[in-house]
Amino acid sequence: MVNQWQYVGTMLLPADIATAIKDEWETTLKGERDRILTALGTKIPDSAAFADKIADASSDEYAAFLATVGGKWDVDQIEAKQRVKLAARYSVWKTGIESAFKVGGTFETNVTAKKAKFSELRRVIGLVGHKSLGTWNPAVMGILLLRGDTRVPRYFDANDSFSGTLENVCDPRKGALGTPSLVAEIVQACVLAKYANEGGLTAIRDAIITASNTRLDAILQVMLNATHSGGGYDVTVVLSWSAPDDNLKVTVTDVHP
Repeated sequence: MVNQWQYVGTMLLPADIATAIKDEWETTLKGERDRILTALGTKIPDSAAFADKIADASSDEYAAFLATVGGKWDVDQIEAKQRVKLAARYSVWKTGIESAFKVGGTFETNVTAKKAKFSELRRVIGLVGHKSLGTWNPAVMGILLLRGDTRVPRYFDANDSFSGTLENVCDPRKGALGTPSLVAEIVQACVLAKYANEGGLTAIRDAIITASNTRLDAILQVMLNATHSGGGYDVTVVLSWSAPDDNLKVTVTDVHP
């Protein structure tokens, strides 16, 4: 068995994200203020709708959760307290929504106040890049290569390596449908693993990576075309921890018999 091609990409953790990304987030979210308020008023126009879609819906789900917590909790009292308090809150909810979403209200001020915290998105940007700013990163590039995407090598940098001759390994329809799932799985696993490592929880970090690799393989197998799902072929997407880089790597390999 030989490698037809292999890609290895090191995930990044930028010191910050581009100011343009923060500014776009702030401007876009503030621009949605009127639409959000209108949508809330349409969905919850009166106290009956509040009871049905918020109060009762929340209390029913909370009751289902409480049924699983065990005998050391006073379940009936906890459930009753939550249900009766929430049921009577429509007027408070309505006043709060109107105050928050008025011009210059707390929605707009809080968006601006939280803008600096949007820097946490650097963990995701380090994985996927930001296409409008001309960057693609390993979580996206590795998966697009599975579909034979010839644009990807144009975005390689020192954190990427590629060998062999690229070819598509995916069924056209299943590959397109599965791509977002693979990217989402890589992002979630890598962000959690990075946080675990920063907290010194290396065993949990490794468990997260191992579990994610199992899920990645299950998704990938559904995406493969008839040739690459056949005997002797082995296509893999594998996450691993790289101590020298203090981050994760993604390795995508297309093996032929």
